Formats: sequence, C-alpha cells, structure tokens
Amino acid sequence: MKKKILITDRFSFESQLFLEREGPFDLVRTQNPYDLPLDQLVSCHGMLIRSKTPITAEIFEKARNLQVIVTMTSGFDHIDLRAAQKWGVTIMHTPWAHRESAAQLTWSLVMACASQVVQGHQQIENKKWNRENLKGFELQGRTYGILGLGRIGTRVAEMAQAFGMKVVAFDPYQEEDVFQILHAERMGLEEVFHQADVISCHVPNTSETKEFLHRHIFESMPKPVVLVNTCRGSIIKEEVLAEALEKKWLLAAAQDVFLVEPLPEDSPLRNYPNLILTPHIGSQTEEALEKASQMAAEKISRFFISGMTSDTLPPKAAWYQEP
Repeated sequence: MKKKILITDRFSFESQLFLEREGPFDLVRTQNPYDLPLDQLVSCHGMLIRSKTPITAEIFEKARNLQVIVTMTSGFDHIDLRAAQKWGVTIMHTPWAHRESAAQLTWSLVMACASQVVQGHQQIENKKWNRENLKGFELQGRTYGILGLGRIGTRVAEMAQAFGMKVVAFDPYQEEDVFQILHAERMGLEEVFHQADVISCHVPNTSETKEFLHRHIFESMPKPVVLVNTCRGSIIKEEVLAEALEKKWLLAAAQDVFLVEPLPEDSPLRNYPNLILTPHIGSQTEEALEKASQMAAEKISRFFISGMTSDTLPPKAAWYQEP
C-alpha cells in the first residue's frame, strides 16, 4: 500500500526524486492543508512542512491516518506538539540543515554593522558622498559575546575566532567541554553584556528566553555594543530595542526575526538608521533548502520503511520546557 505524503512548502526536486525511488510513496503538493477536502486529509499518512504551515489540533483531528510530520526547520513553534502526542503522531525536524546559512547571515550582519555598509549604500543611493561620517571599527582584538552555544552559536564562535576575537558565551545548559573546545569563556548573561563589543543571539524560543533581554541589561552596560538577533523575535520587546538605540546604549543592531512577521508597517523599529532589518532570511540559501529537503526526505522514508526516527520533537533536552 502506498503511503500518501503531503508536501506543503518548498521542497527540492532532487529530494522528491529520492522519495519516488525509495519506496511506494504517493507525493501530493499543496500550499495549504486546511484547504484540502476532508477525504484528502483523512488519507494522508505523512507531511513535509516548513514554518509557513501551522499544524494545529484541527489537522490532527481530521487527518486520522496521519503517522508522521517532518518540518524542514530548526524551530518548531508552528506545531501543536501536545496535540501531536495526544493523537500519537511522530514529529521530527531538521535542526542541522540551516546551521551554516544562519551563522553566515549572523556574520554578514555583524560585518555590516562594523563597517557601516548599509549607511554607505544609502549615501550613494541618495547621491551623497560623505564618508567622513561613516566610522566603522575593526573586529580583530575585540570580544565577541554569544548567547546560546548550540548548533549555530558554536559555528558563529569558530568564525569569531577566525577574525582574531576573544569569545565569551552564555549558555547554562551547554557542557563545559564545548566551551573548552571552542576556547570560549563561560559567563553569566549580564556579564556578557559588560565584557563584549559584539553580541549575537542563538537561543531557542522558551519561557526562559521570552523577553530575557530586558531594559536593565542595556541600561547598565559600561559601553555601547553591537547586538545581532537571528534567533527569535520574542527574546526582546520592540520598545526595549528601540529605546536602547534611541539612548545609544547600543552602538548598532541587526534584527532578522520579529515577534510579528511580516514586520508591521507601523513598527517603531523602522525608524533607526543604525538598525539593520532583514525579513527572516537565516535559512534562505540554496544549500539550506537542499539540505533541509534531503534530510526531511530521508527521515520520512526511514520512518515508513524501517520505523527509524531521529531529531524527534519535543526535544529531549534540559533547556526545553513544554509551553
């Protein structure tokens, strides 16, 4: 009997061919599973999704033959994991697929902040040439702070050391040997903000990290820093970030993620020339798409052929707290 797999978002052609070769799968593409006729959902055995497809209790209630969902993302807050457990559906994700792309974007934003790239481009675009006002700074010899020394944070640390920077990091759940291998100094959250010149955020979305970058941290810093956030918009209130820029507690900042996406037109974050905004593009590379698609294809194929699972959700990790 063929296993019906719904593909609800971008999926590489090569990975589709892989699934067609691997087993008796009936692959069905759809933009929105909520628009499918009920009989189509009922007959579905597996789903391949991305973050644009929210999986609510409604899907599990209708798709009674659903056995597995693989999300081609590292994050998973678009899936009702409690409902998945209730209905006995296995959930997996692809946490390693976007590591290089996310770390690369982080460093693109760091370097843009350090070298005033965006401001320089805007000058040229506005037919101006006032380079004396564009004062950047060299990264070599400075201190790089990392919040979250996981998959992406460790790669960012390697890049920082390639620039000749000292690395300090906050991660209460990471083992000491990881810090030692990376030659990174373990510090508390506020200590990182007191010691670092550049700080980037790579923490998961949990109750602990929600708005954990609060006003007092910025207000009490001894010097302005550069802050780059490519993880989750929920870690800092927009108003706090705006105030930190307004009062020059931050030298510059870059934000790829937001609490509400797309970013609302009336967001106060649109008003700061020393804040770089990008539309959640940490995984938007050809390679990340290919890797996520292939990893997801292999996971769902192994599940149906041998019952094997990997990177199951919810994570079996100390940092994870059920919402």
